[in-house]
Amino acid sequence: MHLDVLIFGSAAIAAKADRVRVRVGESPTLADVARAMAEQHPSLAFALQSPRFAVNQAFASLSTPITPSDEVALVTLVGGG
Repeated sequence: MHLDVLIFGSAAIAAKADRVRVRVGESPTLADVARAMAEQHPSLAFALQSPRFAVNQAFASLSTPITPSDEVALVTLVGGG
C-alpha cells in the first residue's frame, strides 16, 4: 500500500515538501513506515534516528498498526529561542 506521511520543520526542508509518499506492505506498523521512509527517502535519515510519530493527531508507538485511512505524521524536534 502507499501512504502519505506528513513532515515538518527540518525534515520538510530536507524533502522540499510537507509530506512524502512511501510504499509499505499490507498491515504495516509505524516501524515499517519508518523503515520504508529511510529506504525510500534517504534525505530524511537524520529525522528517523529516533523517530516519533503521530497517528490521527495522537502520539503513537512504533508497534502501532497503520491502515490506509490513517493520518500519519513524523514529528521532529523544533529548535528556537
